[in-house]
Amino acid sequence: MAEMNELEIRQQWRNAGMAVAAVMVVVMVAFFGTIKTLVLTWWDKPEYNYALLIIPVIIYLVYERREIFWKIAPKPSWLGLVLLLAGGAGWVMGDVADANVIRQFGLVILIQGCLLTILGRRVVLALLFPFFYMIFLIPFGDFLVTALQDFTTDFIVTILHLMNIPVYVEGVYISIPAGNFEVAEACAGLRFLVATVALGTLMANVAYKTAGRQIIVVILSFIVPVIANGFRATGIILIAHWWGLKYATGVDHIIFGWIFFAFVLLIFISISMTFTNRGLHDGYINFAKKYWLNNSRITPAKFIPFVIIAAVLTGIVPVYVSVIEQRYQAFEHYTLSPETRILGQDISKQANWKPYYGGASQTFQFRKQQAAGAVDTFIAYYKYQNNDSEMIRFGNGVVPAKIWEQVGSRKINPALSGLDFPVNEVILQSGIQRRLVWYWYWVDGRFSSSKYEAKLLGAKAELFGGRLDSAVIAVSALVDRNNIKQKRKQLAKLAASLPRFKTMISQPDQGGKIRAGVH
Repeated sequence: MAEMNELEIRQQWRNAGMAVAAVMVVVMVAFFGTIKTLVLTWWDKPEYNYALLIIPVIIYLVYERREIFWKIAPKPSWLGLVLLLAGGAGWVMGDVADANVIRQFGLVILIQGCLLTILGRRVVLALLFPFFYMIFLIPFGDFLVTALQDFTTDFIVTILHLMNIPVYVEGVYISIPAGNFEVAEACAGLRFLVATVALGTLMANVAYKTAGRQIIVVILSFIVPVIANGFRATGIILIAHWWGLKYATGVDHIIFGWIFFAFVLLIFISISMTFTNRGLHDGYINFAKKYWLNNSRITPAKFIPFVIIAAVLTGIVPVYVSVIEQRYQAFEHYTLSPETRILGQDISKQANWKPYYGGASQTFQFRKQQAAGAVDTFIAYYKYQNNDSEMIRFGNGVVPAKIWEQVGSRKINPALSGLDFPVNEVILQSGIQRRLVWYWYWVDGRFSSSKYEAKLLGAKAELFGGRLDSAVIAVSALVDRNNIKQKRKQLAKLAASLPRFKTMISQPDQGGKIRAGVH
């Protein structure tokens, strides 16, 4: 077969371009809601503003590799359908669990699958880095916030100890003679970290040719912003120590944060550029290799079946989710009837600690008087979860906003909880009052203390016909620093005495009558 000339390759690219455009229209229509949420997240959340630049960066990366448009002819590949289906399955998992990050990951992988299907393996390999860089369109990293808060807190305390400055720390709260500070989520350094990692990954590709140096730059993009944020937070406390609290709070939130971020980027770029080894005119692909010369002529008609199949598979994904949602009707008449003889007196209206779980079908709160003191039980029950009634979401939790603050958290293992599974423990404070809270989830008939496992269990139940109802259970008691061990034993005893959850749920039988839950 004669080698294709440049004109033929460009004509084949025009055909492939039209095929890609047709499939992308289907993607935008089918997943408009996810795309809208994604763009609004880029715009509204400062830590992800950098993502607004990712698409222009990808376009530039493709432009840098523009030689492929007259050297490599696109050739459709059935392999792309595997990636497309994987992305679609991921999106479905994210949608039924109402987890935006999983939905967005699924969408990006689905788009990558569409591109691989239409353009083929050689084109994707030639554009592998821009293809991979699409992952930075997804605003992920929130799961790192707690770890970053803990690291920043430990960093601050270590520096203050080295400087012989008196400090008291509890959780993420730090007290020095000049005032009290909280290493809040906004102070954890996530916005520094994710933007620097995106920049570092880009630099690793465009400024370095060898894998070893590229890996070093990516590692530096993690280390530099985390350490630098520790110094930033420490500097704020030192300003308060030396010059007063009003100077520390004002300079951080108005000026210092943005200036410091620019300074961090300057440090990172300065360090990284000391060992760059890619020349200005160095290419990314050696087109002399035989692999890149093996072009095949494809008629316009041969793109059509790939376009149709990719479009159909893409369109089926949201349709499948709508079929799953029809199962909600089966759980519409389920009701929770807690056993008050075990749980105690209803205090849902007058409780000063009342967790918030928006969209719950039913919420209950009971108080049981015991010799060691009163213990409270809170239950939020969801007949099913959807976008309007999601159990695990921002704003929901056992820490009532504006009244209580969380000052500590940990996992309680089964040996201490008296249950067959670990539970979450948080310590709350409101004025001089302290409250010990244990909580866990009930999803698809199973208990879990992990919000991520609960999300996955809920998604599995929706996908494979499990129970759609779920609940969060919390037990609590007032505590002080001297009796926390006794209170943990008290909560363990209460948790062990709770009735089996399924027995408290009434559900309609086939004749429409209500019957008690099944063990």
